[in-house]
Amino acid sequence: MKYYKIDYQSIFNTREQVLGHANGEFVTDKGYFERIGNGEIIKDAPIFDYFHLQSYGPEKEWEWKLQDVHGGIYDYPAGGYWYISDDFKILLENFKIALNYHFYETRLLYKGNKLKYWIFQTPIDPFQNLDFQNCEFILKDDNDTYIFQSKEEYLLFYKKQYRETKRKLGSKKIFLTEYFDYVVNPNTGDKLVSENLKNAIEAMKLEGLEFFEIDYEVVSLETNIE
Repeated sequence: MKYYKIDYQSIFNTREQVLGHANGEFVTDKGYFERIGNGEIIKDAPIFDYFHLQSYGPEKEWEWKLQDVHGGIYDYPAGGYWYISDDFKILLENFKIALNYHFYETRLLYKGNKLKYWIFQTPIDPFQNLDFQNCEFILKDDNDTYIFQSKEEYLLFYKKQYRETKRKLGSKKIFLTEYFDYVVNPNTGDKLVSENLKNAIEAMKLEGLEFFEIDYEVVSLETNIE
């Protein structure tokens, strides 16, 4: 199975140019945001009512474009969690998302109407989805392949190399513990989707998502068998 990096478009060749992101400053229960940002999954969280779109540009441009995915700004859980439409959430639930994740229901006030949107909290400790003994890493301008037995061994090497040489470990092969359609590569931060999920997103014509080729191999149980 082929994998692609997925991201959302936030810069445009238009007069407005910058996409608005979700700000929860008016959410009554925004005290939950810190817990979510710290990686806690809160299954009994209330509906977060309401968010609005905001950018660093003039207020008159904040709502110029609505997408199926936005980022967060100001009062929003830390961690790079996406703010997604109900259509995107329903689609994701029909595919296999890597552990651990959660969806938090919200309302988005957009041009006077409240829409159902979700905070997509993922991943919680993405390292748990890697089989380290089968992953391969590289350093820029270095032909050697590095293999680690554990997350701890990887982190020690990574921090030492960056501290001493400012070089970061790149990915050569990422070996997943099982097949996933949506997973994050903790080494690069790339959000990855299977070709099956990519095709489904494109078929649904979800707004604002982009796909990119990756320069490393992603292997799962399914692809390893093939």
